[in-house]
Amino acid sequence: MTLAATLRRHWCIIRAIQPPFVYPSKEKLFDLVREEGFLDYSESSFERDKKDINEQYGIYVRYSKLRNGYFIDIREADEDITDFNGFLDLLERRERVEFVNQTLTGVREIGKYLQLEKNPDFSGISHLPILWEAMRAQRIIAFGYSAYAQTPAPAQLRLVEPGLLFEYKNRWYLDGWDINKNEVRTFGLDRMTSLQLTDKHISQKRNHQYRAMRQHVIGVNSAPNDEPMRVVLRLTALQANYLQSLPLHSSQQVIQTSPEYVDFELFVVLNKELEIEILGMGEAVEVIEPVELREKIKRRIGATFQKYR
Repeated sequence: MTLAATLRRHWCIIRAIQPPFVYPSKEKLFDLVREEGFLDYSESSFERDKKDINEQYGIYVRYSKLRNGYFIDIREADEDITDFNGFLDLLERRERVEFVNQTLTGVREIGKYLQLEKNPDFSGISHLPILWEAMRAQRIIAFGYSAYAQTPAPAQLRLVEPGLLFEYKNRWYLDGWDINKNEVRTFGLDRMTSLQLTDKHISQKRNHQYRAMRQHVIGVNSAPNDEPMRVVLRLTALQANYLQSLPLHSSQQVIQTSPEYVDFELFVVLNKELEIEILGMGEAVEVIEPVELREKIKRRIGATFQKYR
């Protein structure tokens, strides 16, 4: 059994028993795995997968006698459901990469059938190993930083307690505690220079704060005290298909449909990235709520119109 096949089987089981729990029976789980192509999946295969999932990922596949089905015990697997969902995303990505590795033999053959987004000039990726080591060892980092602005300024020295790495549109960012400013700040890795680990350790763990700050954010820009708002977007029936297949946010859900349009509801922080996503859909979208966002989009459309008069 190849690694790609094993990962696909594990992912299939975990996906079926993750929150929100539906407690599938063993027979249902077997059917799901067999639908993935593992026609000879058996009792012994299932027991081996449960053991491997526990040993490799540190999570537990449990059986509920009350519900007559299986579930993941989050209390033992991961106290933070957001962290657990992040793990699932990474596992799915790993499964896809291994599938490509196993399916296409040789780099030249891969190039015939696979094209990825190209960002040859993007800088900052080289910082990832140092940042990962800093978070693992709970060490403060020092680096020069120049924010993008209309008037470029010399790089300023920053001392930061690193907290959370995240990716958005092929760029990497770091949420961390800026020691001099005494607040949480977000830094683009492409704007960091001379990154170093210091011998000082992080004074306070703020993982839950970083996660909470990102929970309702599309993109990058957000302040720690920003509150999410109910956003209702009305899309044409055609455009709605794209938004359903690739949601803007995990809170997204359909609240009304008609032959002409579909209304989506989200609970997110109002920021620049949300506006860009809306503007990018052009005439296929209308902001219904909140009025604040609707008026802001109207002003931006008006300003764009003036450039083309």
